[in-house]
Amino acid sequence: MKVSTLILWIFAAVLSIEVGAGLYETLVIIPMWMGGAPESVIKYYELYAANPQFALRAGPKFWMFLTPSVGIFALATFLTGFKTSPQHRKWRLIGSGLSVFVVAATFAWFVPNIMRLTFDVPTMSPAEIATTAKWWANLNYIRCILAVIAMLCTFRALSVSNHTKPSDIG
Repeated sequence: MKVSTLILWIFAAVLSIEVGAGLYETLVIIPMWMGGAPESVIKYYELYAANPQFALRAGPKFWMFLTPSVGIFALATFLTGFKTSPQHRKWRLIGSGLSVFVVAATFAWFVPNIMRLTFDVPTMSPAEIATTAKWWANLNYIRCILAVIAMLCTFRALSVSNHTKPSDIG
């Protein structure tokens, strides 16, 4: 098995785990937490402050390890895909490129804002909490859609031969 194929398979596995967990969190957890913002966010903060041992805290326990793994394997998948067949390369680069974008957006915007909604609630006005929560939840739907598209493109790359024929070059 070629290294580029192995990297693609590992990327598909970690991306699938992230997409599944992200969809669960988006469809089940986030509506409970942010559904009645600002009150629901304030209540979560108060419960978390009073009982930190019972807080969900998926960020430092799960996402902190999975999201960088997806980013690293997405980048490796992207970089090892240039010498594959054109049909394979197309799906591989779309899937991994979208994933790199999603991971970059996660670290640039989603993580700082979820940290604010988790730890900085006392310093925020109710309107600021509601606005940030609404933006976070709505943009998260877009992030999930992009991640699902990336996963489907990656699966398509797995189903298309990645062997370059002499007629494919030039």
